[in-house]
Amino acid sequence: MQFRLLLAGLLLWSIVSKAQDGTLFIVDSVEVEGGLNNLSPDKIAFMNVVKSPTLQAKYGAKAENAIIFIETKAFARKRYNRLFSELSPAFEAALKKYGSDSVFQYILDGVKIDDTSMNMLAALEKKSIVNLVLVDKETLKRKYEVKEKDKKVGVVITSK
Repeated sequence: MQFRLLLAGLLLWSIVSKAQDGTLFIVDSVEVEGGLNNLSPDKIAFMNVVKSPTLQAKYGAKAENAIIFIETKAFARKRYNRLFSELSPAFEAALKKYGSDSVFQYILDGVKIDDTSMNMLAALEKKSIVNLVLVDKETLKRKYEVKEKDKKVGVVITSK
């Protein structure tokens, strides 16, 4: 699975880095000049290529071929932490208690999320989340077979 993700990422990266004039890059909600020259592929959480008359009218000739929206992992983490805090006061309290989500184990639709699949959280939108529940360390061990000792809180997300 990791090999396929890496291969797909490298292929997309090579296509994007050779983009012609008329392609606009927006990284973490900010328009950037010069494409992706200063952005390492391992920092990217989410990438979306969009071409539409509406966006072309808004951005002009620089968006003639497409707009490439990119979210870095750090930006995505802030965004979904804010989203999850809005959806769950318990999540917000746990985030404040621990200072970051590094001790959280995310479970998305029954699947344990690890460092290589964190981009799945970046793709979540409010309208796609059905339920978000926090579980304790013992439930993580028993129900989700989480063996990592540094994980103190489980964040169980059910999506549409």
